[in-house]
Order: sequence, then C-alpha cells, then structure tokens
Amino acid sequence: MSLGLLDIPGLLLGPIDSALAAIKMPALLRLLGWGWLSGYAGMWIYRRFSPQQRIAEVRTLLADVQKQLASYDGEFSGLLPLIRRQFSLAMRQLRLTTAAALLAALPILLMLPWISNTFSERNPAPCESLMLCAEPAQAATQWQWNGRALATDAEGCQQVDWPEITQPLQLKEGSITLLQLPLPAPAGIVHKRHWLNMLVGNPAGYLPEQARTSSIRLHLPYREFIPIGPSWMRGWEAVYFLSALVVSLWLRWRWKLN
Repeated sequence: MSLGLLDIPGLLLGPIDSALAAIKMPALLRLLGWGWLSGYAGMWIYRRFSPQQRIAEVRTLLADVQKQLASYDGEFSGLLPLIRRQFSLAMRQLRLTTAAALLAALPILLMLPWISNTFSERNPAPCESLMLCAEPAQAATQWQWNGRALATDAEGCQQVDWPEITQPLQLKEGSITLLQLPLPAPAGIVHKRHWLNMLVGNPAGYLPEQARTSSIRLHLPYREFIPIGPSWMRGWEAVYFLSALVVSLWLRWRWKLN
C-alpha cells in the first residue's frame, strides 16, 4: 500500500489501537473511544477558534428581532425592515460560525480513512468461502488460481476458499499477477491506482496497469459491533458517529457554546 495524505494519521492511530487490542480491550470499546476522541477534539477546536462573544451578541439581537416579528401587528410595509434585519443577523451568525465549524470537522476527516480500513471488514477464516467479482466481467475468464481455472458466472464472479497464511493463493491473469490471498489488509475492492489514491490509499494495494481486469470486488465478511437492530446500525459507522455526536453535544452544553 502506498499511503495517501489522509492515511498519515493512521501511522500513529494504528499502533495505539493494536496496543489496546493486545491488552484485550474489546473492539467495540476501542471504537467508542475513537469516536469520543474525535468529538472532543472537534469541539475543542470549535471553542478555540469560534468568536463566542460576537456570536452571543448576534444571537441576542436575533432573538430580539424575532420577538418583534412575533408581536408585530402593523402594516406590511413596517414588517419588511424586520424581515431584512432578521435575515441579515442570521447570515452574520452563519459567517461567524462556518469557519470554526469546518475546522472542527477535521478530526473526523483525518480519522475516518483509518477507522474505515480498521473496523469495516475482516479477512475470512481459513477454508471459508469467498466470492470475488471482476470488472469487466469478461476478464474473470482469464483468471487462474495457483495455475488452476475456476468456474465463472455471468457476472464475472468466482468462488474460492480462503487459504491458510502458510499456503497463499495467487491470482493471475495470464502471466500478470493480480493479487494474493490472504490480502495484506482487509479491503472490499482492489483496483488500479487513480488520482484519488493520493488522498486515501488502498490497504490491499493495486492491480497492475497492464491488466485487463480494472477492479476486483471481494465480498469480505462485514464486522458487526451491535448484535441487534437493522444491518446499517450494526457496523462501525453507527457506533463511531453516535459516540462522536453524543460527546460533541455534551461538550457544547458543558462549555455553553453558541
């Protein structure tokens, strides 16, 4: 894997998470902790860089105008200045908070690629069946696993058994080596390198440019952290973002932020 710019924080976060895993801290608690850290860092940045006094003054003026609007009982011509004043104050409040709010999103932005790569999918157990699909589909007809061809369906998918780490499976397209199982790291897709990988790299590496296969989708088992509820609530996304949100809301109340 060649690192992208947004993968650099993972060089620090990865060893810390591995150390926590080594002392038997459950993955769910580690994920909650990373969400807590993201929320705390974001709200600290917002408090540090937002002009709280000016925002409070604008909110006071805005509340006064809204009261005048609610109690107004005159001609429509007299209502327009109040509406303009309300709109002007609302836009001023937005300008005062936007820059700090964008800065506050940085901790989540910097942590997200590493969190996704670490907690999204897992490698199958040895001998567990796995489906791999080629893009374009016709490219899979040229695949060979350790020199052996497998049956390919109409969608360009083949089913293989996940190998032992001591007996890797090498996938070739003719004389071109595409990938080897087990992968260096779990990844739902392996593709040719493109410019977006300057920002976020693929942890499993890339396909050779000269290969006919442009991407391979691997149907890896998705990690679940919550045993109940709909499927979209069981993965890392709900746990991480909910943890960050709860901490952010609590700190906003605790620090009385505007």
